[in-house]
Amino acid sequence: MTDFSIITPVLNQVSHIETCILSVLEQDCNVQYIIIDGGSTDGTIDIIRKYEKRISYWKSEPDSGQSEAINKGLNLANGTFFNWLNADDRLTPNAIKAILDIAEEETQVVIGKCEHIDEKGSSIAVGSSRIWDSVEATLGNYGMGQPSHFYKTSVVKELGGLNTSLHYCMDMDIWFRFLVKFGQEKISQTASVLSQFLVHPNSKSVDFKNEMRREKYGIYKALLSQIQQPDVLQEFLFAFSIPDVNSKSYHGNLNRDILLANFCWHLMIETYEKGEIEKCKAFYDIVKNGNRLSASETLKWNARFASAKLLGR
Repeated sequence: MTDFSIITPVLNQVSHIETCILSVLEQDCNVQYIIIDGGSTDGTIDIIRKYEKRISYWKSEPDSGQSEAINKGLNLANGTFFNWLNADDRLTPNAIKAILDIAEEETQVVIGKCEHIDEKGSSIAVGSSRIWDSVEATLGNYGMGQPSHFYKTSVVKELGGLNTSLHYCMDMDIWFRFLVKFGQEKISQTASVLSQFLVHPNSKSVDFKNEMRREKYGIYKALLSQIQQPDVLQEFLFAFSIPDVNSKSYHGNLNRDILLANFCWHLMIETYEKGEIEKCKAFYDIVKNGNRLSASETLKWNARFASAKLLGR
């Protein structure tokens, strides 16, 4: 059986696709590499043809978007592990070997570091998905370095693949569905940088920042629909619509207080930075109730609120 199945969904990325392809083909492991092109007209297909003898499968035809393209590749995938690598991203040398070195037989997901770089190749930041001490905390503190997030192929297929109605946060959706269904006991992590995420003016994360935010909080609205929500949280989520997802796939035996505390921690920070002190206090109460703050952090926040009161904010 092949070690890895890597899918690259692409549409008109002639400037970046060759670097992406080479980063996969130069891995020193057994990789099934599949490229699904959505009908490029800018020279992307010429680059793919240049390497087609080394590519396991490729096809170019119109599709409904990135998620559908990835699912087409997933249907052909026969590797033990699976991931998709966008055309403007790349694997680091020996990334796949690093995954095989830490993966055990029962491992369902391997997570490594993802480096954000600019168009000159300079490092901007290094991060990764973080596994907290509970599923609720991991859900509430969502962060994703998708190119360095490898699933067992059988697990992704059991989850039904990606949601084709999502165009920005499909990685978040499948991650949430995985955590609720399987938990986080069979996740392995490595400190190795497994991929590089190219930040450029035409990338989705830059061009469609507001759309991504709406889809992200729409998914959170679906996740939190299973529990009673405080008024301040209902008020925040009212502005977002639940996308076409199966909310029940997010529903599980989750601790309400811990989930709310970890999610609302971020809103507490956001409202404080905006000077919305009363809202911040309301979120603080939720966070404190779920034991999200250490004793020293609690003292700091109480001091901030006292200071804001003195200043008449």
